[in-house]
Amino acid sequence: MALGDVVRVGGKVTEFYGLTEIDDRGLTVTVADSGPLPAPVALDPPADIVAAATYFEALEGMRVAFAAEVVVAGPTHEGCGFAVVDAAAAADLPILRRADDDPTGRAVPVLYPSDLDCADIPQLMTGDRLRSLAGALTYNFDQFKIVIDGVDGLAIEQDGPPASPPALPDVALPQITVATLNAEDYFDTTRDTTEEGEPVLTADELAARQAKFVHLIAQPLRCPTLLALQEVEHEALLLDLAAALAEPCGFTYTVSHRETPDARGIDNALLSDPRRVRVEDVTLRQSCSPAPTAVTDPTIACSAGQQPLFGRPPLQVEARIDGRPFTLYVNHFKSKRDGEIDTDLERIQQAVFLNGLAAERLAADPQARLIALGDFNDTELSPALALLTDPAQGGRFVHALSAIPAEQRYSYNFGGVSELIDAILLSPALAEEATYATIIHTNTDFPSGWRLDTSAARQPYRASDHDAAVVVLGRAPAAPTPQPTPATPARPPCRPPHLCPPPWQPQLPPRPYPSSRPARLRPPHPRRPPWATAAPGCWEWPPSPSSSPAACWPGGWPIVELFTFPEWRVARGEVA
Repeated sequence: MALGDVVRVGGKVTEFYGLTEIDDRGLTVTVADSGPLPAPVALDPPADIVAAATYFEALEGMRVAFAAEVVVAGPTHEGCGFAVVDAAAAADLPILRRADDDPTGRAVPVLYPSDLDCADIPQLMTGDRLRSLAGALTYNFDQFKIVIDGVDGLAIEQDGPPASPPALPDVALPQITVATLNAEDYFDTTRDTTEEGEPVLTADELAARQAKFVHLIAQPLRCPTLLALQEVEHEALLLDLAAALAEPCGFTYTVSHRETPDARGIDNALLSDPRRVRVEDVTLRQSCSPAPTAVTDPTIACSAGQQPLFGRPPLQVEARIDGRPFTLYVNHFKSKRDGEIDTDLERIQQAVFLNGLAAERLAADPQARLIALGDFNDTELSPALALLTDPAQGGRFVHALSAIPAEQRYSYNFGGVSELIDAILLSPALAEEATYATIIHTNTDFPSGWRLDTSAARQPYRASDHDAAVVVLGRAPAAPTPQPTPATPARPPCRPPHLCPPPWQPQLPPRPYPSSRPARLRPPHPRRPPWATAAPGCWEWPPSPSSSPAACWPGGWPIVELFTFPEWRVARGEVA
């Protein structure tokens, strides 16, 4: 069949994960005619998500189009698509989602006709503009999406190169920089599992990915004291990364890592600055769930009817930073790959378990320094995060990134909607030490096609599909108050002036001792001799610290030595 064919279809209408379709069992399709495509229905979706779902449901399977220019709200991703919003709503970018019912209905994901081969799909970043866009409306992964006819008719307007990210503030002892980054499938060149989704990189691809991470960690992140990583395959990758960072950072990171039971082989890890951090213990904190999780973990024996809770258990690291004890939990909660509603329960259970670990520590020591950070795969006001951060629900943590301005508070883009799904959570006592927080927006707004591009223009961008989050603990030491330099009082010239050499004239060398002339002896504290003078540039008697070596005697010869014998001061020189 080709575009424009008129067909007659017979079969049973069903719903497949929310998509209305005709079951292929007993399906009949007859091509009756062909002709031009029907005129598309103009799209103008409402912002309210409930109203938007109703609006799109009535158009499902139909040919639709935006009546005017659209703006990219989500960059080109590896799933062969991007997301747009009507130009009239461009002023609202980024479209933010904090809670489930936030008004995100105007963002519309766009798919290439094929999700397997889309080599010619344009590499768009957030903010690019398309003059028009049309296609068929479908539904998958909990979203209505437009499947475009092709890329030939797309008229794209792109701005110049992206602006450089703002620099982090200077950090000085005893401040601590804490950062987290989902490294997006940081795999090596060897297949280790039977999973079809396991990436296997070439040597060149791995080198490009490492170069991107080195740039991100050493420059925008400025070599943080602690860096939590998620979606890393093996410790060897991180040791190589630490070695590559040794020159730009000036030290070699300590790698804390344990293999997890994740089916795809992705783990959590922590990099720490060994000059200030002493790692004392590293362990995985696994638990069991009464609900099915499909996780297999031979390291834990669950009761009958239960299964291991975490595919990627929290990595607990006990460490001392500048001698003070800290406990860190590096997390990667259950993803929404199997549907947001279907996976909510697992994330809630994982949050309850992590909150329990913190509650146990804080019961023993209310001043305990705890940091839980990583990819929580849920928004800041979701039920899972609320269980960790809402005191009314027993949350024992403070969300350190909540101080970031709203328009900058996101770390991931899903279907044109920007969300904060990465977090740095602090225990209450440690939260009082937080002085700065930011998110480095160099990844999630840029196209996936730049991930292996190490050219100078694109090196800083799209190292991962997540942005890195940063928190600074402690205050910089106060700068010393500059003291005014006392002015040197003006001194009159030597008297008589003609007896003093100019300042650039070198002094005569001392005569060999003993002198050919007898030394003049004076008592320790005589009255001022008649030949001595207090004029600047001449020795005084008794000598003072302010006396100048460019001194004159009345006879015009300079003083060349001044020293002390017991009970007598001896001045040797030439006296007229």
